[in-house]
Amino acid sequence: MPPTPFSLSRFFRENEGFLRNRWEASVHHLAANARRIGSDPMIFGEIGKLLMSLLSLVERKGTAEQAVDAEFKSIVSNLRDLQDRHQLSFTETVLCLFLVRNILRDIPPETLPPEARGEGGEAYSESFEQVSSLLNRLGIVFFEGSMRVKEDGGGGRDPLAIEYALLYERTRQAAITDRLTGLFNFGYFMDRLKEERMRAERYHRLLSIALFDIDHFKKYNDAHGHPAGNEVLKKIASILKEEAREVDIVARYGGEEMVLVLPETSRRRAVDLADRVRRRIEKTHFDKMETQPLGKITISAGVSTYPVDAGNEEELIRKADQSLYRAKSLGRNQVVGSEPLTKVTLRYRPAGAETKVALVGNFNNWDKDVDVMERQADGFFRFDIALSPGVYHYKFVLDDVEWILDPACSENAPDPFGGSNSVLRVKA
Repeated sequence: MPPTPFSLSRFFRENEGFLRNRWEASVHHLAANARRIGSDPMIFGEIGKLLMSLLSLVERKGTAEQAVDAEFKSIVSNLRDLQDRHQLSFTETVLCLFLVRNILRDIPPETLPPEARGEGGEAYSESFEQVSSLLNRLGIVFFEGSMRVKEDGGGGRDPLAIEYALLYERTRQAAITDRLTGLFNFGYFMDRLKEERMRAERYHRLLSIALFDIDHFKKYNDAHGHPAGNEVLKKIASILKEEAREVDIVARYGGEEMVLVLPETSRRRAVDLADRVRRRIEKTHFDKMETQPLGKITISAGVSTYPVDAGNEEELIRKADQSLYRAKSLGRNQVVGSEPLTKVTLRYRPAGAETKVALVGNFNNWDKDVDVMERQADGFFRFDIALSPGVYHYKFVLDDVEWILDPACSENAPDPFGGSNSVLRVKA
């Protein structure tokens, strides 16, 4: 018989001890290098100088993009010198950059001087954000540069590897970023929305979007000029980025409209987040805002959720836009969530002494704290929900502990964990 061909996956499955030993050795080596970096005052001093120069550069040029355009060669040259002097690997250099980035992101506001926390503190916050972004991108391009060296072969460094990688990253960022606000642009938003919608469909999860529009923005532009309007756009974009989670996508939809893509987020959670943004903008000071009809800068927002409100990304946008229009027609400065016309009532009567029944399913991200059913006088727990036509999976949760099928439902479907879900078919 011919010999069995070698399989790396089979080798690792059959030699778990070998894999574990190599894992522990690699982690120990990385930890030892991290301790060496952390205990070397020279490295700390030079990283501190690098941070000061980056902050000064961004403050002079205005944005991380402009800083890279102006002086990326000198930035990279300084980093390479730091590598050589302290014999740092590419991985260790990237670790240093990301450590400084995390420091900037995690600075508690109360540790900053009073002038950085008041109404005039936006510049400080924006500088921190710009340098954090620059450090993040420098870390990425150093990694890209190390890959280029490995692909080219040989032990030496290509003197242009990092510059090429940095220039590539700058070009890629420019292609997907709105230059004024720093948010992702419309094309990137549409691409990512499609990806997230397909992922939500594949894993039976939710996907929400929140579409924002600045109230009476044309009047502000007409009264004070487009440069003043651009400052409003940039400040609101900054607030959106700060309120968004790491997994969320913040983009400029067009004109004065911006959009949040919220993976694995129910309609109710999305409305809450959008309203938090609305309240914060309402309380933010903008130059000459007293001339606006409401005496301040405000936004309206519309929210929609897949698959509760829409079956695809185009319909999801249309439903969010309809909700935004409704928020405008109701007086502006508010958030409206889409609500389908089809209403469904689900009921459950416990056999025991349960005091709480929650409805969970792929229409609320299986969150037992979102849709708690109301107890009726006849002993039934009831919940009314609006859903677009489609097929949904659900269960009941009793007293936050026991997850059960709906005994009144005759159709079940397997879940990914070896159990079953009740099936709800909603017709138009």
